[in-house]
Amino acid sequence: MSSFDDYLQREDPWQQEQQAAPKPVHINLSLIAKRNLPASVADGPHDELIAAIMKLTHIRLDRENIADIDNLEMLGPVTNVYLQQNQIKQIENLDSLMTLRFLTLAGNQIDKIQNMRMLDELKFLDLSENKIESLDPDELPKSLMILNLTGNPCTHVINYRTSLLKALPNLQQLDLVEVTRQERLEAGCEVSDTSDEEEEEGEGEEMVGGPVVFGQDGDDDFLQLSADIILESQSRTQQYMALHEHHMDEIEEVRAQSQLTMNTGRSLKDSPRSDGSESKLSR
Repeated sequence: MSSFDDYLQREDPWQQEQQAAPKPVHINLSLIAKRNLPASVADGPHDELIAAIMKLTHIRLDRENIADIDNLEMLGPVTNVYLQQNQIKQIENLDSLMTLRFLTLAGNQIDKIQNMRMLDELKFLDLSENKIESLDPDELPKSLMILNLTGNPCTHVINYRTSLLKALPNLQQLDLVEVTRQERLEAGCEVSDTSDEEEEEGEGEEMVGGPVVFGQDGDDDFLQLSADIILESQSRTQQYMALHEHHMDEIEEVRAQSQLTMNTGRSLKDSPRSDGSESKLSR
């Protein structure tokens, strides 16, 4: 048995991870409680659990292998929802979250933007690393201040950035790049004379610790925090991809070594034996 065959028979951690991947799940009360409430509350009386769920403003459901967005009507005045790194294919069932200001759906299987226009309070939307090929800017809420679509095919469409600037008058950052007054002018957008002054006032301010203030005075802090979250998420994705590439390089190296061993073996087998037979015949 060659060294390559021996390598393939060994348990591959990468394959183990893929085979052990859990089946897609749905959002339910138990999952929300497990991720967002203390165990004493999640496992406590049902009426106390419901009361606690209704008070939540931040819902973390990332990396749960969630297949569909559903069962969110049980929530109260939620402002932040984290659904990144799941298996979601469609944006749906968000109409009950009318106070939503922050939504991340990065790293899913979404191929179309839809069912979002009614989210009038949404300021931050991360749809990076999905499969969105075509983009209808009118499907996005006009309230957006930060939008991230990096890693989607639609970002390569002609006039992609210009069309979004025209459709989203409040946009301040697109794909991790700040939107400037000059860029808006070149895109043919209406620009107020106070735009530059507002941008200058936001520069140099330190981010306030603790929860984000969801009011007009807290927009600068909100934008800074949102941008930091995007960068951190992208950094984790890059680390994961680097680890995967290193693993694939190791497999290629073993494959190359095995092929070299096999070729050497064939060469020795096909070459004439130097056992002295020719010298005996010549005598």
